[in-house]
Amino acid sequence: MLLPTLLVALLSTTLLAAAALKAGDPTATAVAATTFGLRGAAARWAWLALALLEAGLAVALLAAAPWAPGATAAVLGVFALAQVLAIFAGRTGAPCGCFGARGRISWGSVARTAVLAGAAIALAIGWGARQQPPLLPAVAAIALAAAIVWRLRAARPAGALDVEGEGPPLGSAPALGDGVRLALFSAPGCHLCRALIPQARRLGASVFDEVADADAWARAEVPGAPYAVALAADGTVVAKGTVNTRTQLASVFGAAQAHDHGRGSGADGPVDAVAHQPERTSRRGFLATASAAVAVLTAGRLTGALVAPGDAEAYHFCGHIYTTDGCPHPTGLPRIDRHGYPLRAKDGKPVDDLGRLVDANGAPIDEAGAPLLDPDGRPMPPARRRRVCTAAGKRYRVEVRTDGAWYRCCDGRVRKLLDCCTTGSRRINGDRALRGYCYARRRVFCVMYFQTNVPC
Repeated sequence: MLLPTLLVALLSTTLLAAAALKAGDPTATAVAATTFGLRGAAARWAWLALALLEAGLAVALLAAAPWAPGATAAVLGVFALAQVLAIFAGRTGAPCGCFGARGRISWGSVARTAVLAGAAIALAIGWGARQQPPLLPAVAAIALAAAIVWRLRAARPAGALDVEGEGPPLGSAPALGDGVRLALFSAPGCHLCRALIPQARRLGASVFDEVADADAWARAEVPGAPYAVALAADGTVVAKGTVNTRTQLASVFGAAQAHDHGRGSGADGPVDAVAHQPERTSRRGFLATASAAVAVLTAGRLTGALVAPGDAEAYHFCGHIYTTDGCPHPTGLPRIDRHGYPLRAKDGKPVDDLGRLVDANGAPIDEAGAPLLDPDGRPMPPARRRRVCTAAGKRYRVEVRTDGAWYRCCDGRVRKLLDCCTTGSRRINGDRALRGYCYARRRVFCVMYFQTNVPC
């Protein structure tokens, strides 16, 4: 009886945690669904169908339903097959949404799913027709799943994403209205925004719609929704950034409160000191300082400049310019495909490390799709085409990897903003690096973006 109990606990824990992680981050699940060919509304709502399916199977296993092990084995088998097909389609490394936003398609993920399917098959073979609902596995599965979800969600950054040059400059006064202390910028059809608006109103925020409040958007130079701006009592900006969670939204509000507290006390406290530093060191550092205060309110080897003068190009997310946080890219704008390889920003076509358009085999081509020829009329040889984050690490001689991501609504579609992470303490522009969506003590080195077709 011990082995069936352990198998039920294993499968139920995995399914419950996977369902909770999908339900907790539907945008990441929608982006991952595009890896498997889903588009539009099908991708947008994939999280709901998958979360209900996985949670239903977990409950059926814990209730000792006779059909549960076989159904679980079949579903897991389909998941494993879908990943194999994705690998053969050249999508290795793309998001899989298998077990949270950090999951990637690989033979390792296939093996993990196959092992779970095998456990379900073993359970089905030995499943007794009169099996009683196992109490111990139920309690263990629920407790373990809750612990896994809590641990992964706790890894999310508490502060907002503030990219240099985006939004209103710190210390500026964008004139958003008398008495406005916290502003949340939303967009029609933005599901991320819709989930944050109730919390924003509870915090006393004013909500500015991209269409109805276009003038306010223009004055605040908002790069995309959802975006939050905190103002001091005199109307000057003290914190700003893209927010995806209620904790991140609250961190912006907490920055304003911490700013007021520091000024009101008359002391040169740590928050007030940060607010008076030059902008190069205050961006995101201010939010990081404030996030410590917000935790109470809500209960909830590089040095110097790394980009030579004139070397930084103009990069943008959603049409607004920033200059120093973007990863080096062969065409300037740090747009990538789902695998992290460079794309030309204006049309999403693949390019090599020299910035040339390439075909499916990596051969350089012209705008019409014809092979590029050398002076002798022979096709030019392919050049390297490395992942943008990997190339940045090679260029600056640091160990890097891509971890989690932020999401922003751009022109009605979800744009995924990815942190290229390293163990160093400085970003690519020499600013102090913060954690962002980096894990295992890594910090943000530079930023990239992936444009999805998922409606926001």
